[in-house]
Amino acid sequence: MKPGRRPLALLLCLAALGLALGWPTQALVLRLPRQDGRLVEAVRVTTGEMVRLTYRHSVEGTLVQGRFRVGPGPSLLLEETRLDSIGTGLPLAGRSRREEGQRVVDEGGRPLAGLRFFYSPVNQTRLEAAGRPVSLEGLEAGSLLFIGLEPVRLWRWLAWRLAGLAWSGQGEGE
Repeated sequence: MKPGRRPLALLLCLAALGLALGWPTQALVLRLPRQDGRLVEAVRVTTGEMVRLTYRHSVEGTLVQGRFRVGPGPSLLLEETRLDSIGTGLPLAGRSRREEGQRVVDEGGRPLAGLRFFYSPVNQTRLEAAGRPVSLEGLEAGSLLFIGLEPVRLWRWLAWRLAGLAWSGQGEGE
């Protein structure tokens, strides 16, 4: 390479890196609303990827799994609920079918801004996003959790992943 072209090549590489780090993405976040929305976990996801929330029903003791898709906007699209059996507060059986020994309730891709629920280790709650488990370790029983999608710039997400530098809330990762 000619000596005069090296600065131009370096400049182009730095511009490409800057563009890539500033690229918008979205993250499935786990936050604690009662602790000023503290960010506990963030997983980079893309539109169309599956999110699964599995737990034991607190009254019936049966296994329940909510299946969501990452939608545009960002929003979670509730696709279906899988149940071992019907129970208190669970979806009605009218929109259901049997599949692999479970009742599967078609939720029709209903958009949700997020999910809020109280965490209890007794319920054996598991969260999976983009095919990977999301750790719930270290959460105190009775913690109010929020699971949702947030827009974030790639550099902010990397700062969270590499150094634990969280952004504060919905849209502030922009």
